[in-house]
Amino acid sequence: MRNYFYDHIFLAQLSFQGWAFCCYQFFVKKIIIISLLFFRALFGEEDSTIVYRLNDVVVTGTRSPVAVEKLSSTVQIADSVLIAQSNGTSIADVLSSISGVSLRNYGGTAALQSISLRGMGSDYSLILINGQRFTTFQTNTVDVGIFSLLDVDRIEVAAGGNSSLYGTDAVGGVVNIITKKPTGKTTGTFAGSVGSFGMNSYQFSGGGGNEQMSLLASVRNERGRNDYEFYFSDGINRYKLQRMGSDYLLSNYSISARSMFDTLAVSMITLRYSNADRGQPDAVTSNYQNNLARINDKDLILNIVTDIELSNEWTVSFPISIYNKHQTYRNPNIITNGSPVSSFYENNNISFTPLFQISMSSDHMLNAGWDIAVASISSNEVHSARREQFSGFISSQNIFHIPYEIIMYPSVRYDSFSDTEGALSPKIGINIGILDQPLLRFRSSYGKNYRVPTFNDLYWIGGGNLSLKPEHSKNYDIGVIAGCNDEFASVLVEVNYFAINATDKIVWQPIAGNMWLPKNLQSVSSKGVEISAKVNILKNILTIQYHQNFVQAIKTSSDYSGDETENKILAFVPQETSTFILGSSFSGISMNIIYSITGYRYETANNNPRFILPTFDKVDVNLSYGFTLHSMSVRFKIEANNIFNNDYQMISGYPMPLKNYMMTSEISFY
Repeated sequence: MRNYFYDHIFLAQLSFQGWAFCCYQFFVKKIIIISLLFFRALFGEEDSTIVYRLNDVVVTGTRSPVAVEKLSSTVQIADSVLIAQSNGTSIADVLSSISGVSLRNYGGTAALQSISLRGMGSDYSLILINGQRFTTFQTNTVDVGIFSLLDVDRIEVAAGGNSSLYGTDAVGGVVNIITKKPTGKTTGTFAGSVGSFGMNSYQFSGGGGNEQMSLLASVRNERGRNDYEFYFSDGINRYKLQRMGSDYLLSNYSISARSMFDTLAVSMITLRYSNADRGQPDAVTSNYQNNLARINDKDLILNIVTDIELSNEWTVSFPISIYNKHQTYRNPNIITNGSPVSSFYENNNISFTPLFQISMSSDHMLNAGWDIAVASISSNEVHSARREQFSGFISSQNIFHIPYEIIMYPSVRYDSFSDTEGALSPKIGINIGILDQPLLRFRSSYGKNYRVPTFNDLYWIGGGNLSLKPEHSKNYDIGVIAGCNDEFASVLVEVNYFAINATDKIVWQPIAGNMWLPKNLQSVSSKGVEISAKVNILKNILTIQYHQNFVQAIKTSSDYSGDETENKILAFVPQETSTFILGSSFSGISMNIIYSITGYRYETANNNPRFILPTFDKVDVNLSYGFTLHSMSVRFKIEANNIFNNDYQMISGYPMPLKNYMMTSEISFY
């Protein structure tokens, strides 16, 4: 990617998008409408819901409900429509279609899968469940490949720095997983799936109740051999092999209860448990495999939230989160001190985050609250440790009409920790409304963000460094959002430019023999452009999503004299990714085509051209049919992934599956 690209792409994209928008309005739109009206006449009326509304309300960007187009930074939404359009059964499968998200997959279903936002590592993306921290302090990463979609209502991805609202780790962005809530209606859904490589699953969800008390529960179990075929080349010969030692069993259980004491007070309790037992194959370095390693993750999380409306102006929320994560790793092939590796990690976290919302007027809102948290770890590889956190934050939304609608979003947060330095995280954002219909708004934000050392960084036995200090970054972005919405079509286009400058980045370095020590050494600059377009024509007859991302993440510091990794692109970060989703729905039949491209990635920190993961593209498709009979609905879905059998890797040495399939049958009662 040429350096001058970042100097000119933003204005060029604005001009192009404006030209394309005008062409759509006056020429293309008329042709499409005439053609699709013909199809509607043939196949009948469809659901009247418009998919891409221009007034989607999100909470992740501000901690209070705000229309997505009025935010100061971009927030991408994976709602029930996008989840239904996607292939797969995990959060990772959906996030791979979100603009600005790069997925790091170590080998198919149930393998370790983490996300990267805006070119930063997976430990710079904060994962929340219902607004409460899910990322542990041990590694600052979350395996999103084992998180089931069954009880997920929507996912909000707030790209860019958000430490002023959520504290540590929110440097690349925040992913908020919002689970389904009981509605009081009596419902029940049964589904079963079978697929390639011995995959089979069953799931159930159901609920009931009334306005005062309602319940919702779900169960999902999935297993598979995951013994997919792949290609391996030793430089002389090319072999077609079968992945060994990657079988898995995933179990997910959840129950939610909603209680309304009166019209002004509501409590929600959500209990979620998951158990992921799976093989952990090594990187493929020859045509011989002897994978015996296994990893097991058990996650138990309890969220309790009570919302009280004190008056028309005052609202208070009392969220409590209790989280336990137990992980074991065993590998008979690795011998340490005369014994095979057998490790365990026990993480516990409890937090209390009261939030006060004050509506001073229709144009001015204030949010204030604090976080009180206690986290601990117990392990045979990490010294037992405890971290106490006390944080306070305040943010506001202020609307001015002079003459355009100008919305200001100032926020600031201070975090203190018992075992490391705290940080002050200010941020200021602005959103300017030029037009309402068609929509045209400009937005920008600037803030300071940080990431504290992990438990592994500080307390790893034989390698931790208690002198580490937090990493810091300065984030800014600027963007435009445009769209229109009428009875025939809705269009939404976003273009964003961002820059992240991070300092004091923690790097593990060898010091003697097999000893490694983490130090605050690196500085990293990540800059890029994100383009997103969503179109819905004639209420789901045709839907189009397009995401294009350009990222240049560079190490800007030198670790030592003559460091050849200085000013080099970070390993495994693609400089370009794009996703195109084409969907159509009529008379109970839905079809989606998902085409994605991932640009080449360097495998080494010094960008050695001999070690490059090449650009690859992939096509996934799905077809579903559903019908309703009295109080019952039936749905069938067929999914095909990598239909052109492309050979590719996302991380070197970890091949991805070739062509594979899944079929699902579902019956719902209501």
